[in-house]
Order: sequence, then structure tokens, then C-alpha cells
Amino acid sequence: MEKVKFGIIGAGGAFHFHSNGDRGSKYISYAAVFDRDFEKAKKMARRHKDGEMKPYETLEEMLSSDIDAVLVMVPHIYHVDVVVQCAQAGKHVLCEKPMGTTVEGCRKMIEACRAAGVKFMIAENHRFLPAHVYIHDIIQQGLIGDILMIRAYEGVNEIAGLSESGFWKGDPIKAGGGSLMDMASHKFATIEYILGSKCTKVVGTLAKQAINLPEKAEDNAIAIAHYENGAIADIMVSFTQLTKPYNSMEIFGTKGTIFENHEWEKPVRFSSFDERMGENIQKWIEPDIEHATFPEYYTISVRETDEHFARCILEDREPEFTPEQSMNAITAILAGYLSAIEGRPVETAEIEKMADEQRTIEILERLAPAVPINKNLPEVNVVKPIGYNQKRAAQVMKEYDLDLLIAASPQNVYYLSGLPLLHSAPNPILLALNNQYPNLAMIRREGEGTIVHWNVFKSADRFSWFHDAVGIESQEEAGKALFSKIKKWGLIGKRVGIESTAPKFLVDAITQEKVGMTVVEVDDAFLDLRIVKSEQEMEYLEKAAQITELALKDTIAAVREGITDLELLKIGRDAMLKHGADDWDHLTLTIGDSDPEAPGTGRAVKKGEIVRLDFGAVYKGYVGDVNQHVVVGEVPAEAAKLVQGLLDFQKYFEDRIKPGVNMKRLGEEAVAWYKENVLDGTAISIGHSIGLQCEDQHLFGAFGAVDKAFEKNMVFEIEAWEEYKGALIGVEDCYVVTDDGCRKMTTMPKTIMAV
Repeated sequence: MEKVKFGIIGAGGAFHFHSNGDRGSKYISYAAVFDRDFEKAKKMARRHKDGEMKPYETLEEMLSSDIDAVLVMVPHIYHVDVVVQCAQAGKHVLCEKPMGTTVEGCRKMIEACRAAGVKFMIAENHRFLPAHVYIHDIIQQGLIGDILMIRAYEGVNEIAGLSESGFWKGDPIKAGGGSLMDMASHKFATIEYILGSKCTKVVGTLAKQAINLPEKAEDNAIAIAHYENGAIADIMVSFTQLTKPYNSMEIFGTKGTIFENHEWEKPVRFSSFDERMGENIQKWIEPDIEHATFPEYYTISVRETDEHFARCILEDREPEFTPEQSMNAITAILAGYLSAIEGRPVETAEIEKMADEQRTIEILERLAPAVPINKNLPEVNVVKPIGYNQKRAAQVMKEYDLDLLIAASPQNVYYLSGLPLLHSAPNPILLALNNQYPNLAMIRREGEGTIVHWNVFKSADRFSWFHDAVGIESQEEAGKALFSKIKKWGLIGKRVGIESTAPKFLVDAITQEKVGMTVVEVDDAFLDLRIVKSEQEMEYLEKAAQITELALKDTIAAVREGITDLELLKIGRDAMLKHGADDWDHLTLTIGDSDPEAPGTGRAVKKGEIVRLDFGAVYKGYVGDVNQHVVVGEVPAEAAKLVQGLLDFQKYFEDRIKPGVNMKRLGEEAVAWYKENVLDGTAISIGHSIGLQCEDQHLFGAFGAVDKAFEKNMVFEIEAWEEYKGALIGVEDCYVVTDDGCRKMTTMPKTIMAV
């Protein structure tokens, strides 16, 4: 009989079970392998002894070969994209469990395979275990009567990578959760199969009882599941069992009971009151079923699973285990997670409705912080990101088609990782030594992060929310660490984004021949990451603005005829620190027509001259930016008129900014309005986002514009300036975009003050 030629996607340890189970199969041959780390693919091909296996450097190459089907064995988060790509290439798809991390992702896979006309099945080996097939058959025969209750357990000792910080196993986003997602997918699929009934409601309980890593989900879980036929099931799974892996199930019906235990020589025992049992009625029966204890039962169950799928391809029929049934297991698991998070029973219909709205990912985003931690575990310092948002980072990475993003500048390293490299940090030695002992922050496709830091900095984990860190002591070591990570992650030859100011050692490290990455400068990607602020960032920015305004008031109170710019600068600087600033970002000051970029010449204030103060305090790394004008004596009428026109100009922006409004277009409209409505108006308009730098990005105005829409929680400055007697006077305030408009953060009136 002709064999189905499979290509392997993912050269990890999971293939060990498939190769053992399918060795010598008359239906299956493994002819190709792809892994994003080509070295791993070549190693698997060399070790495969059951026929020739060809390694491929790219998935596209393998999919264009003469293979019939693929076996997908990659981290769960990649299932959707890989399955869709394989289906579109016309290959039948067998994908490792769990099917996906979200219901909407499962739907996308089903639709893609159906549209391409290819077979699709999840490699759920428990569904095909001979013991479970036997149990299904006697239940369907009615020998146990109506099923009332099921107790199911699976426990393993720690799986590889679970306690490894930064590894995908147990990560809510990358793996879809912890033990419930990883192992209860077996149980939910098996129970639906043997009952012939769908789960309708779940009550979930989760715990971290052995591994306290902030980014990981549960290591133990219990789910109470309700089914359409009235049965209930108690599903318990554990990653903390110290003995070898163990599976069991107890099934209680109106006519009998079934016990199943994978450690028994004969895995099934049942007793039935049904008259068809004849002389065996009410006796314990131990049928002869093909079986072996762990780990050999995997060999049997995987063989049954893989060969069933291969026969479906050869005979052109649909698998008995449908992808919809696999999706039902994911739906039930997510119901269990939402139940545990919110402390209530959750109907599976609610999860399906969330999937209609593309929202089941929200459950996983809430998962890790909601898992209770064993009080006896050592306390772990949990650092929460200030502004960094992993979900937004993943979106930006996708938008710019990046496999890796590397930051080397102090602001971007701090934003991505929390490593305190800013000049306003309590101890800025890290910044001062940055050239000699470089610090890097890196994120990958899903926003997971790594830091490379000066090795002497032993407390990096107390400041960073990235749990994967490498200590180095030179530029050379930094380059080696970077290469090691790129190789480990399988990113050789992939696309990496860097800052235009990236240091030479970094560029050299990622462009060397053995790395061969496509390098692109993506300053805009960093700005897109930083442009929308978190609640904490907005709090810091508002505080920075308040401190700046208090410093301005103190400085204005000191303005008098004869005081020098040197004295005013000192007053302003001291006032910022007195009112709680960590540092000052800028102290710009003009007296009359003096140079605003070179204050401190000793020029004294004269009566009638306008003094312009433009200060920026730093609070926890975030910058304020406020200006104010003051004059000794009467306010010149011409200057007052110009400022009023600029305030009207500013108001034009205020009234129109809201989410969805295009920045560039609004800037152009506002300038046209100003020129038409303000006599002799030639204003310089500036709109810039503000955050870790005074001018993160120019949104509209004379210095550049962004052809994108405003988003909620963008914090920005609106500035407008006119020339007056050889100098500039103007208005400048800080705003935040709200749900339906914008709110001014600054409070001082911008009319010229007289003292």
C-alpha cells in the first residue's frame, strides 16, 4: 500500500513519541523536516532511521516538495499561522494538541482547511487509546446505563521548560495556559467522545503550588464540567506529581461502574447490572485490551492516532475525531479559566460569544495574575511593566514584519525592559558606562523579552519585567550573547529591527555572515510602541507637569527688574527638585530677544521685556514640558493680541482631537483656519507626543506630521508660536486623548502675566 509522506514542522522532543509509535508503519513515512533552527532540523534528519528524511531551511521549501501531509509540533501560539499556511499549500494537516490557544484561532484553522479541501485533525492520542475506545463502546452499548459522573485525573512531574523563566511552556499567551490547557485538553476530548455529549458549563480552580514564576500560569487545576446529557465530570490535572506520569478515570452510571488506570496491566475494569452481562452480571470484568504502562502507552496511542489520519487520507474520508470536537475542548478549558479568574461558573456558550467578538485572548491576558500562589513558596519579586505592553508589542512586530527588535538607547532599553539607564535614575552609573558595558533589550514576535546587561548589575531582576537575562562585561561578550540567543531562537537569517543610532558593535554582531539577518532601521516602531501610554505612565506625566508648573510659579514669583537669567535658572532648577522632580529635562529661558538655546549669559531683566520660561521636570523618567510668559510692568498690547490668537488656534485643535481623527490632516486644517481667521497669522504649530523624551514624536506641525489617527491614551503637547520683536512667544500645554475627546493635563493660564 502506498504510504502517506509526512513533513515534520518543529524538530523538538514531541516527535520522539510519533517516531516510536509509527516505526515500521505501512501507512506513514516521515520524509521531510523543517525547524526555524536549521541545525535542529538537520540533527533530526540524521537521527531518523526509519527511511530518508530531508531537512529544509524554510517552510515554504518543504511545502513545495512532494509531501502529502504535515505533522505540526510547534509551540501552541504558532498553530494557527502554521496550519493555515500548510492548508493553503494543499497539504493535509495533523497538528499536535491542544488545538490552539483561542477559540477564534481554532475557527480560523478549520475554515482554512475546509476552504483548501484538505484533511485536518488534532493528534489527540487519548482519543485513540484502545482503552478509551473500549470504554466508549461499552457506554454506547448501554451496558453502564446513563452516565451520571466521571472523575478523571492526569499527573506528571515537571515538564521540560515549565520552571524555566522565559520559556514558552506554561506561558498563558504562548502555551494558552498551564496544566489545564496542556493536559485537560486530553480529558475534555476523551470525555466528550465516550459520553457522546458536549460540555456546557465549567467551574474552574487553579493554583501555583510548586513553581512561582510571575509570567507562568497554573501548575495544578481542577475543573467541574457539566454536559448536555446531564452528566458531570471532575477533571483534575497536575504538573507537580513527583512519581512517573499517571492517568486514571472513574465512570459511574445507572447500571454500572468503569475504572480505568494506565498503570494497571489490564487498564480497564468494569461492573454492570445489565442483564446482557449474563453470568458476569455485577462482576468485575478485566477485558484484554492492547496496553502498556507509561511511557509505552504513548507508542500505542500515537500509532493509532497517526495511522487513523493517514488512512483517512488514503481512503479519502473525514477523520472520526473532528476538529470541531477538538475546538470544544479548548472552549471548555477557556470557560474553566474564566471561571477561576472571575469566581463563577461559566457557560461554554459565553466563550463562543466571546469568540464571535474575537475576545477569548482576553482570558489568557488576565490569567497569570489571577492564579493563587502557594503561601509556602519563596516570595518572587514581581515587577510590573510601567508602559510596555506585550500585546501592543506583538502587533507592532507584525506590522513591521520583524522577527526581532533590539534596543540599545537608554530610553528604549528602559521602556522595553525597566532596566534603569535613564539619566534621572537614582544611580545613573549604568548610563555612564553604557558604551563600555552595553545594555540591550530585545523582543521577539509575540513580545517576549530578553535583556543583556552589565554583569556587575546583580539586581537586574528587581527592576526588569523581562525574566530572561544575560550578564556581560564587554562589547565582545554582548555580541556573543546576542548571537547565542539568535541561534537558540532559530532567528538566523530572519528580519531584525534596530534604532538608527544603534552602536557599531551591535550592527557588526547581527550582520556577520554566520548570523545573516536582514537589518532594518525602525525608529518608528519604537515610537509606535511608546506613543500610547499606560495608566501609570499618564500618572507620571501628569505629576511631571504638576511639578513643572509649581517650579514655574516659584520662578515667576522671583521675576523683577534686574534679576539675571542665571539667577532665574537656579531658582527654576532648585524648585523642580524641591517639588519632587527626580531631575530636570530642560530649562529654556529668554529675556526679550535673547537666545533661547543659550540661556545663562548673565542678561538682566528690564522693564517691559517679556521673559519666556519653558521648563521640563522629570518624574520617574517621564518628562514635563510647560511654558509661561511674564513681563515686569504692563503687558504689551500687541503681544497680548498674538497670544490670544494662538490660544484660539490651540482651542481649534482641542475641540477636534479624539480617537480616529487623522493627525496630519487636522494639522493642515488648523493652519488653514488660523491663516484665514487670525489677522496676519503666521503661527508655527507643533504637536508632539511626550513621555520618556520631551519630544517623542512630532504628530503634526512645522517639524513633521504622522499620517495616522489619534488613539485613546496618547499624551501629547500642542504648541503654537508667533515671532515678536526678534523672539518667539506662544502657548504650550499637555493633553491626553480620552474616549471621545481630549483632556488638558496642564492648568496654568497661558495669557502673559504682569508683575
